[in-house]
Amino acid sequence: MKHLNKLVAFFLVGFIFSASILMAQEIGSGVLKVSAEICDRYPSPKVNFLEIAPKFFIVQGSAADFDSCNSSVDFKLPPDKINPPIVIIAHGGGGSGASERNIAIEFNKLGFATLNFDAFKMNGLNNDSLFWAEHVSNESRQRLIYKATLGAYKWAITNNKIDSTRIFFHGISNGASVVVNIAAAVDPKYVKGVFAEGLMTSGLGVPDRINVPVRLTFGKLDNYGGRKEDEWRWLLKESCKANGRSNLFIQPSGSAQRCNFDSNSEQMTESPIEWFESQKSANADIDIWFIDNAAHDMFAGSLNKQTRTWGSNDKRYAWTGGSSESRQKFLE
Repeated sequence: MKHLNKLVAFFLVGFIFSASILMAQEIGSGVLKVSAEICDRYPSPKVNFLEIAPKFFIVQGSAADFDSCNSSVDFKLPPDKINPPIVIIAHGGGGSGASERNIAIEFNKLGFATLNFDAFKMNGLNNDSLFWAEHVSNESRQRLIYKATLGAYKWAITNNKIDSTRIFFHGISNGASVVVNIAAAVDPKYVKGVFAEGLMTSGLGVPDRINVPVRLTFGKLDNYGGRKEDEWRWLLKESCKANGRSNLFIQPSGSAQRCNFDSNSEQMTESPIEWFESQKSANADIDIWFIDNAAHDMFAGSLNKQTRTWGSNDKRYAWTGGSSESRQKFLE
């Protein structure tokens, strides 16, 4: 299947485009990088880590808003385009890296402006990607990314260099969880679609309803977070405790309100495929794509059949990347 053709069609009629983690291979770019002339400073963040189990942390404090002056912000315009549509990229659980830059390059080639940033750095937290990926809760990471991404949306609405009525979102892994919640918080007057790769339902949970079109995608070899080799990402469930405490919630109403550390804590979250099916049955504008010969975060590089340990002893499967043929197939 020629997924990029479907993707372009998704963009053009008001719909949207895949892939977080370490050791990604960066692709060169020749697009125009815009200086920080549009620059709104926000108060310095006040967040800190709390160790709740050996080598496992949550973030305390109020998450920082989007700061266009932050050193991590990379706002690019495609050459020879006036007021192009924009793709706002929500990074994965390790922070913004080469995968996000690679995806931005592909969007720029298609004629889109891109906005890439690191929500962790906006919160004054400069730990390396391995620390974030293995030692911080999904809820904490997603909460920081969500607040910054929602702020980026508000920034884009007022930006006269782009067409603010054609805003799209792309989210990777933890960022995928963020953008499906963003889909429940934004105005369809401005946002035309959301693309979420490698969605999980733990952390912020998933919204009860969406306001704009959503496209989910999974590599067929995506077992990231699986306890068994064939526990695929779209089937993954976690303890409701993984959604954190309800007093921290800033996301739209959804599954986390019913399934969290304080409510139904002994139950399990729904799986991504179950959420997709419930949205489909409610006539939401949502679809799902499966990509051959790809795992989690296909733009991270070659297929890497690895395991990872969360905290001190929670060992899981964590295959990432994909074959060059699978990426090419996606981009045909």
